[in-house]
Amino acid sequence: MRIWAIIICCVFAMNWNQASGQVTYVEDGAVSSLMAQYVSQNRSTTYTLGYRVQILSTADRRKMENMKADFTRKFPDLIPVWTYEAPNYKLRVGAFRTKLETERIKHILRAEYPSVFPVKDNKIRPIEYL
Repeated sequence: MRIWAIIICCVFAMNWNQASGQVTYVEDGAVSSLMAQYVSQNRSTTYTLGYRVQILSTADRRKMENMKADFTRKFPDLIPVWTYEAPNYKLRVGAFRTKLETERIKHILRAEYPSVFPVKDNKIRPIEYL
């Protein structure tokens, strides 16, 4: 008897929940316009294959952020970019079309950061190239 009472209560609860679940969404026209512009820009952005110089790979985000701040102070002309590839944060600098350009910067940075090496990167926007 008790089981039947529980089943009947569940059926009524499901029917009541379905009948009262209507949501009306009203969006401001400015928000719609801004989102359309954002989507348009992201679709039109093209990426190219190039090279960057990796100066750090660590699982510690704070270490990566400290290294990024230190690098920005020492080399303000080169913009550091970090990515997260589980479980590591990778700090890379520059954007170069050829590996030869990357090697030049690598030798300059090697005095401060001995473990630097060039890496391929397929997420470089043409405006980023040095």
